[in-house]
Amino acid sequence: MWTRAELKSRAKAGLKRYYWYGLLVSFVAGILGASSGGGGALPSFSGSLGGSYMEGSEVGVSGHVTAYDIGFAMILLSIILAVCAAVFLFSIFVSNVVYVGKCRYFTISSLEQQNAGFEELFGCFKKGRYMNVVKIQFFRGLYEFLWSLLLIIPGIVKHYEYYMVPYLAAEYPDMDRKEVFRLSRQMMAGNKFATWVLELSFIGWYLLGLLACCIGGIFVNPYYEATMAELYLKLREERLGIPRGGVHSPDRDGAVYTQNAEGGGSWQNGPEGNRF
Repeated sequence: MWTRAELKSRAKAGLKRYYWYGLLVSFVAGILGASSGGGGALPSFSGSLGGSYMEGSEVGVSGHVTAYDIGFAMILLSIILAVCAAVFLFSIFVSNVVYVGKCRYFTISSLEQQNAGFEELFGCFKKGRYMNVVKIQFFRGLYEFLWSLLLIIPGIVKHYEYYMVPYLAAEYPDMDRKEVFRLSRQMMAGNKFATWVLELSFIGWYLLGLLACCIGGIFVNPYYEATMAELYLKLREERLGIPRGGVHSPDRDGAVYTQNAEGGGSWQNGPEGNRF
């Protein structure tokens, strides 16, 4: 069973070798809407725009809605809807994919204990990976949203149940969507509350970062991301039977070579797909 101290210790040890690269990756991902929440949110400024217009329109003067008022309101509404649609599509086709790429970068960096290369942030845009990653992330967001409609608690539970979906998509970008969600549920069974507590343990760091001109939290992001990557690698080992140093063979249909204590080993069927 993993502990917070273990994961954080591993994360800090690795970050000593690639912290500034990790900071750059986190910063660029944040700009593209791929923060830790996993995508951008729709803007909620339509009410304020509509309210400010109505206060200054001729309705307050004449008491009647003119054709000019209706026309202007329709144009304004169309612009708002177009902006919302653009943000929504950007989130699905860019932000969500970059988020998976960020998970990919920190997972590889944690495995190799060195900088994986900035280009890994956009590694899921490659041909043969992109559309499947888009689909997986879209359904992840959709499922969490639909469960949230039932009440907040079911939505939170599903959020943590699907917590490893982007990490699995990063490692196995051509894996079937249903299999990705099944493996995530398997990995997170009994680990949802502990993962929530692990996230809460960073609140102090982020509050401290806010004291540094409200931008200090940026410097905490690599530490957070590296720790979560370590959590994935640990659960991958405990629940999927894939050792941290396991060697993947693309010629064996996704099988993983597991080394035992005596120095020998054997091939075991792992999740299908080309790892990294």
